[in-house]
Amino acid sequence: MTFPFLFLDYPWDKSNQKSIQIDLAKFKELDAYAQKVNVRNSVKNLVSVLLQKAPSDLEKVRAIWMWICHHIEYDVEGCYNLDKVSFKPADVLQSGKAICGGYARLFQEMCSIAGIQCQYLIGSCSVKGKSDHAWNAVRIDGRWHLLDCTWGSGSVNTAFSKFTFRYDEFYFLTHPALFIKKHFPEDPKWQLLKQTVTLEHQHDLT
Repeated sequence: MTFPFLFLDYPWDKSNQKSIQIDLAKFKELDAYAQKVNVRNSVKNLVSVLLQKAPSDLEKVRAIWMWICHHIEYDVEGCYNLDKVSFKPADVLQSGKAICGGYARLFQEMCSIAGIQCQYLIGSCSVKGKSDHAWNAVRIDGRWHLLDCTWGSGSVNTAFSKFTFRYDEFYFLTHPALFIKKHFPEDPKWQLLKQTVTLEHQHDLT
């Protein structure tokens, strides 16, 4: 089954999978700077250092995203022991590890400090429909956009025993028509689609 309305409401082509027109080449210096920043004493101090090279809201979001994706690793052990996992941004920063909720909370906190509106979203990334994942929506130039720091940072092996940093640009400001294929929020409005998709229809898109 196909859903052409997704593409009519949010036109996109394979050369641009973003929800905003951006030139990634212009982020080259900022990306390199953000990856090299090594501040762990406080979230506020980290954001302050990152923003030294990020004057616009888009650049602020990019710097925060890039830092998290290259410095926070997925806590595989914690995923099996949730009672030992902290979602507090300060704890995630100190440990350098998190599961999805920790990634999303840290991103939200850093955006808040930077003066950027950000939402913490939960929902399903599987066909089971059970809420099992967290990600963010961020407001830039009057519009909301979607991103997933967890999936942008890397991946876990098939045995779910080891995480490997493997940056994935796809999950930064992903086009809603593409993001919905693997991210089904509990609140339908955060699909950011003019015509929302039901969970049943989402299964047909994957």
